[in-house]
Amino acid sequence: MLIIVTEDNTPCPFKHHLKDLSPCNHGGQLDLILSGSKLPESDILDFSKSLNPLGNPFDITESDLDIDRILKESVSRLEQYPDNRYTGLKAAAASFLKNGTGPENIVPGNGSCEILRLLMECVVYEEDDLIVSVPCPLEYIRICESFGANVSRVRDEHILSLSEDDLADIKAILLTNPNNPSGKLLTKNNLQSLISKCDKCQTLLIVDESFIDLSDDPTQTVTDLTNNNNYLFVIRSITNTFSMPGIRFSYGITSLTISEVLNAARLSWNIGAVTEQIATSILSMEGGVDSKYLRDSRKFIQEEREYTMAHLSSLFGFEPVESNANYILVDMKGHFMDSSKLYDGFAEHGLLIRDCKDFFDGEKGYFRLSIRPRNEFDKLFHKIDEVYAKYSKEEAREKLAETIEHGGSDEASSRNNCDYYPCHFHGQDCTFCFCPFYPCDDERTGGMWIESATGGQVWSCEFCNILHQAHNAEAVLDVLMHEGDTDKNINRAWVGVIEPYLEKISDSKKS
Repeated sequence: MLIIVTEDNTPCPFKHHLKDLSPCNHGGQLDLILSGSKLPESDILDFSKSLNPLGNPFDITESDLDIDRILKESVSRLEQYPDNRYTGLKAAAASFLKNGTGPENIVPGNGSCEILRLLMECVVYEEDDLIVSVPCPLEYIRICESFGANVSRVRDEHILSLSEDDLADIKAILLTNPNNPSGKLLTKNNLQSLISKCDKCQTLLIVDESFIDLSDDPTQTVTDLTNNNNYLFVIRSITNTFSMPGIRFSYGITSLTISEVLNAARLSWNIGAVTEQIATSILSMEGGVDSKYLRDSRKFIQEEREYTMAHLSSLFGFEPVESNANYILVDMKGHFMDSSKLYDGFAEHGLLIRDCKDFFDGEKGYFRLSIRPRNEFDKLFHKIDEVYAKYSKEEAREKLAETIEHGGSDEASSRNNCDYYPCHFHGQDCTFCFCPFYPCDDERTGGMWIESATGGQVWSCEFCNILHQAHNAEAVLDVLMHEGDTDKNINRAWVGVIEPYLEKISDSKKS
């Protein structure tokens, strides 16, 4: 018998491979923001959850869906156990796909993670080898690891080139299409080769298509290939497609052989009466995957994504990745901020973005932005200057503290490892990387207010080199190192060092 012992030497009954698991972050964490903010929930704009920007179909008159009637019907069933077979719900899901899938091929689940857990529970043994296409939601890797599997991460661009030899000992492969968070959509033709290889090697291929109905081309689905293939399983979800994260319903599409086993093994009543009634109504919408609601949604997403991409591309250090989905991944590894700092800056203004460090093994170089109505995106875009300004002040204060602590030593003024040297002139003094007086709002320094890419005004120090002159840097540092309040010392340094210097320059120009 194996007993796990915690850090405080308390024995626990958990499986040993669970002891290092950590909880996952996710988008839409409004409670965290509201707990530390004075903003009302109505003022929060959430770009972190990748939902249909048109809202749920109940808000659209032409969808002919009556939420009051649906809720009334579901409430009338609160004292009944749901029918564990979920025949009406499975029939609606099969009909929605419009590709010949039958109700018997559907496995209902309380969200995509429950579907994936059910698969792992029924397929994976401890120490089995799995491949997960990355980047992907950390939840998926955690679920695989929680069953003791050995998870290999394979970059999304390499997943299609896996050979039969690569798959020989692999129990299952998991990929998202379109990819989350990049938005890249793999074509059906590209996937068919991998599907054939997995079938031949008896490797279960799990394709999460949770976002495909909002993608540029939902016909790239592989759901129609599952009927006679025991090694292909597709996951679909109503959460993002219909902008209903509060209704937890996803469903698997697979062969009759596999669906019979999974429907027997799943929790007996994993879908409640309200969710069952709402999901059945949504999936029974006229037109299914090609309903007017979804056609309008895809058109809206494509138009607003182009607008969003163009504006993000105009900003320094932001490189949006081409996307086929209702969200955009932005590479900001070349930016002066990291993704967590950017997240914090926007959050203070009631704007939520998706920090993607958990998608990239802790690397803080990416964020994801969902496609939202243009007026909402414009609010975020025009707040960037304020986010930058506050970050610059905070960074300047941190660098100032380091500079004062090291007292102008080589460590403080080193430029050997600086990618930006020389930012003003060769031989400059780098004691102050960030100006302690920023923004001084004094154009005598050479600084000036300029128009930013977002249309706002930012203070530019491009033509100010006062603090990079060694004698000025030394004099300012001498004042700042005095005991006392830092802000008062900064004011003393300005009055005692910078003002006389500016007056001297002004006098020399007059003469």
